[in-house]
Amino acid sequence: MAGVDAARGVALLGMIATHVFPVFGADGAPTAATVIAAGRAVSTFVLVAGVSVAFLAGARSGGRAGGRGAAAAGLVVRAALIGLLGLLFGVLAPQNGIDGILPFYGIFFLLAVPLLWLGPRALAAVTVVAFLLGPVVLVATAGLSRAATDPTLATLVQDPGGLLLQLCVTGEYPAVVYVGYLAAGLAIGRLDLSSRRVGWGLVGGGLALAAGSRLVSWILLYPLGGLAELTAVAPHGNASTAEVAQRLLWEAHPMPTWWYLALPTPHGHTPVDLAHTLGCAMALLGTLLLLTRVEALRRLLSPLAAAGALSLTLYCTHLVVLASGVLSDEPVLLLVAMVLGALAVAVGWQRTFGRGPLETLVSVPATAARRALGGRRRAREDRTTQGAGATLPTRRRDPARVAAIALVVALLGLGALAVLGSEGRHGSAGATDEVETVVGPDTEAGDGADGSTLAPLPPGRAGDQDRDADRDEDREPGGSADEQPEGPADPPS
Repeated sequence: MAGVDAARGVALLGMIATHVFPVFGADGAPTAATVIAAGRAVSTFVLVAGVSVAFLAGARSGGRAGGRGAAAAGLVVRAALIGLLGLLFGVLAPQNGIDGILPFYGIFFLLAVPLLWLGPRALAAVTVVAFLLGPVVLVATAGLSRAATDPTLATLVQDPGGLLLQLCVTGEYPAVVYVGYLAAGLAIGRLDLSSRRVGWGLVGGGLALAAGSRLVSWILLYPLGGLAELTAVAPHGNASTAEVAQRLLWEAHPMPTWWYLALPTPHGHTPVDLAHTLGCAMALLGTLLLLTRVEALRRLLSPLAAAGALSLTLYCTHLVVLASGVLSDEPVLLLVAMVLGALAVAVGWQRTFGRGPLETLVSVPATAARRALGGRRRAREDRTTQGAGATLPTRRRDPARVAAIALVVALLGLGALAVLGSEGRHGSAGATDEVETVVGPDTEAGDGADGSTLAPLPPGRAGDQDRDADRDEDREPGGSADEQPEGPADPPS
């Protein structure tokens, strides 16, 4: 559990870095945050979400039909609540310039329901199909209009069909490809993650996949001339050929040419990008599983694990902080403050109250739904095991914890309202500046109007969000498979 939580914590910090810094720096080169974390953090989030779902379903023990049915009920409730939370925070997108992942997470969890009944080989097949055919769907639909900003509750009411299309195909994290990460995580979650052999297998297999995919991309783009073909058809504006090529490699959206599928662009959702980021996520997870086997290292990494366990709360909090514009002119200082603050808050909250505030708001209803379907049978089995006169343990409510959760939720709400009510918000200006930095102020408005556009820089290259974060049950010794923590906090959950 510590290793899985720590992997999610690393992904959270990577996401924060990609949101603080733009894709390109003032010199036109990609920033360090882009090179290191762009695309990789979000893939880790979704992969770990799949591992968490496997924990929830008790998949390693064979997952009785009733157990998986109960897990499915919990996932549906979880999907609805996380999706709703994402739509609520979507109103801050014009201010913070971020493409939030939470609405997409809702769809991911719904897609995980039928996957609960698949075996490892079938899950591997789902990953392969999603990574091969999903990008083809994106290229085939490249001409479709893209939403200018995050979906909100108004989008759900006014254009539910458009919202579904955005979440599945045209959005920043299209479910048609991200279901592959989820299926891979489910398959990994059914392994013995306490085994050194499994840990080293994830590290070696992940590195081989990441390096091999980049090698394939290099062959297609350079010796076979793919990059030259893409540069020739991409809109140039006033940019040089070299600048266009660089934008293609670091910031591009689906183009109506099959050469696009050879690009390794972060968030490009091409087969090579998906394979590379999956390999990186596997290697990271395997590394942290191995490191946390050592007591001293597990203690050293405990702040990361704590942040991973509270990632939903911390993710939403960072959306409000970025929307406020605080320290917007000092990105390095802002990053340090947010990272240290996140780690400190996570450690303090977890030691004092346990599960995070927003994680609790999501997991309590999800747990209730799961228990409503599968709890009665489990209770009968427990009573049979413990004896006719045995009394099942009950959990007392902690008034201090309830008050703390209410306070955090109120502060997040008030912060969001304060940002929305302020004038001259930093977020909108920041998004504009980023577009000008990447595309150049003289780029013609008509460039790419035919759908073959190089996406300048979406209003918030939500590099890597988000987070999977909701721990379904507090860890209790002797709990059944269904009662074990749902994978270290699961978002984004």
